[in-house]
Amino acid sequence: MSEQPRIIPPPPNYPPTAGAYQQPAEARIIVITPETAAEHKPGFLASLRPVRNLTAIGAALAPVFDGYSLATSAGTVLHDMVTTGHVSGAWTIDIAVLAITAHLDHTRDGWMYRVLLCAAILGTLLALPFLDAVLYLMTGVTR
Repeated sequence: MSEQPRIIPPPPNYPPTAGAYQQPAEARIIVITPETAAEHKPGFLASLRPVRNLTAIGAALAPVFDGYSLATSAGTVLHDMVTTGHVSGAWTIDIAVLAITAHLDHTRDGWMYRVLLCAAILGTLLALPFLDAVLYLMTGVTR
């Protein structure tokens, strides 16, 4: 039998280990948190939405219901409840209406919800008792 030369691979390019068995390294837990995207915040005036608010106030005060607006009708209803019914019950209902419309405006994005909130706020302001004194001082007329 003729012996052929054995092909020996080249030696590795790293130093040999010191011992036959190496202890494994300690387990490490590496937590990587992704970077949050930069959030673009609108400017102060843009976040106020002045055009949306002014048009909502205008729509709440527009006399579309036979000369009455949403705000004046809400104020009239509250004033009638105060004068004919129980005062604390009327203001409790008004606070509930304000809370509901504020919640709807905060949770839903829509112009109509802002109109309803403006109507509720302005209707409450129209029904406040100090406006009778202002009306009397300005015009001399009582309700």
